[in-house]
Amino acid sequence: MTDEEYLTALLNRDEETLDQLMTQYSRLLWLIATKYLSDVSSNTEDIEEVVSDVYLRLWRHPEGFNPARGSLKTYLAVLTRSMALNKRKALTKRIFNALEDDMLDREPLLEASFDMDWEAFYEAVMTLDAVTREIIIQRYFFDRQPREIQALTGYEAKYIDNQLYHGKRKLARHFKELGGEIG
Repeated sequence: MTDEEYLTALLNRDEETLDQLMTQYSRLLWLIATKYLSDVSSNTEDIEEVVSDVYLRLWRHPEGFNPARGSLKTYLAVLTRSMALNKRKALTKRIFNALEDDMLDREPLLEASFDMDWEAFYEAVMTLDAVTREIIIQRYFFDRQPREIQALTGYEAKYIDNQLYHGKRKLARHFKELGGEIG
């Protein structure tokens, strides 16, 4: 089918055409969504949600695709990128807000027991790879034990311990370069 035929079929609410497009492009859209979400989420459901939302948008508003402006493949790729970036922004904001809320709850305790720039610490943590960052955040910001992190993430206990060890070393080097140290 040509892109124009796909558009006509979608405008006529042909579900088989949508199924055909899903079969044809899902792998590509999955890869695009993964590219933009893998460092902020290890949850495949977020990627699935983006890809599903792309197809839902195409189904509800097929007139958004204009074959004169580009191919259907390009349209779906750009739409996926846009939706993945929006999801990325929402996830990042949610993580930051959760950390901020948790830190506000602990603020008196933190002020009494540490003399540290938490904003700089947070920024340093955000430079870690996604998996290490997730584990460090769960352990030190949410005060979860390794077995709790294992239950949440599915990672092996030894892997979690290794990520904590290497993550702490990277953070210590980061702060040492800045002329400080981790309390």
